[in-house]
Amino acid sequence: MEQTKIGIIGCGVISNTYIRDIQRFYDKLYICACADVDTKLAAQHAAKYHIPTGCSVDELLSMDEIEIVVNLTPPQFHTEINRKILLAGRHLFCEKPFALTVEDAEEILQLAHEKGLAVGSAPDTFMGSSLQTCNKLMRDGWIGKPLYATANMMSGGVETWHPAPANFYKEGAGPLYDMGPYYFTALTTLLGPLKSVCAFSGTGFSNRKVYTGPYKGTTVPVETPTHYSGMAQLESGVIVSLNFSFDIWHSNLPMLEIYGTEGTLEVPDPNMSGGRPKVYRKERTLDTLYCDSEETKAKLHVSAEVPELFPNIGEYTRGAGILDLAYAIREGRPPRACGALACHVIEAITGMMRSAEIHEIYNMKTTCVIPDALHMGMAPGEI
Repeated sequence: MEQTKIGIIGCGVISNTYIRDIQRFYDKLYICACADVDTKLAAQHAAKYHIPTGCSVDELLSMDEIEIVVNLTPPQFHTEINRKILLAGRHLFCEKPFALTVEDAEEILQLAHEKGLAVGSAPDTFMGSSLQTCNKLMRDGWIGKPLYATANMMSGGVETWHPAPANFYKEGAGPLYDMGPYYFTALTTLLGPLKSVCAFSGTGFSNRKVYTGPYKGTTVPVETPTHYSGMAQLESGVIVSLNFSFDIWHSNLPMLEIYGTEGTLEVPDPNMSGGRPKVYRKERTLDTLYCDSEETKAKLHVSAEVPELFPNIGEYTRGAGILDLAYAIREGRPPRACGALACHVIEAITGMMRSAEIHEIYNMKTTCVIPDALHMGMAPGEI
């Protein structure tokens, strides 16, 4: 594939990871400009990463050579900037969450359809080595037919590492918007779309103390629930228990496990691209019935680590979805991290929020398909 020229809007914290990984691994992508509402920051970013142009948003969107624009602005600006990108005639890739409401997401997808433009969205971590390995294990029947799953994002919040954590606790933010996309995307790409969701919510602290960065020692008010516990049922019948929290200092709950008729799959952190899955087969339990040797007993309740079957370019990486979008445009196919998947994930998130508010089960209206798996044996930078 020929090189695709891209522009990046938003020069905040996450842009450093995107730019680093695109320049390290994806030579089919070329960043020719970065933009920010703070044009001085954009110029500094451009100089730091040897990007030819650092400019305003309007200046970037006027550059004819740019084919894909990556929206890395804060979530509350996603719909506005996504609309501007499409109206400028550029293909779009948006950081998660794609939108704050299903209505906004559908509006953007309709606009893209009218303009004949492609849309992709983070998270793209399901294209990493860990979840692609899990995908193959599932398809090859290592745990049999999936029955149940559990997904748990349990953390003490972002104020111990993020330089400006206030936005994470404003209305329209919180753990579901921030981390829910990784978990719902992983569940959907491994097990299929959701049918219904329900939840209870809580707020552990009315104010949060900031422990690092320029605002260290200050407090930020909490305007949104910071804990959600709930359930989901997939169209396949799989039942999932869910926890998303910024109120937990420590937990031993698994991040993501899938329970099947033949065993259990321990899925690595969905926020990461790399990590080795573990599998527990039913034979490890049943073998003790036939052979009570010390060796057999030692394996009881011990999962087996599975090697990653795809290139591991690092645990915390970004940009694979942009590369896949570029290939999809050339090949005339939907991108794997497509708009329909992003819209479905947003509905799952807002559906849980709605359920927590009205204490009723929320029935999903959107759906999506499981993205095509990647091919084994391909090098980083190939799709």
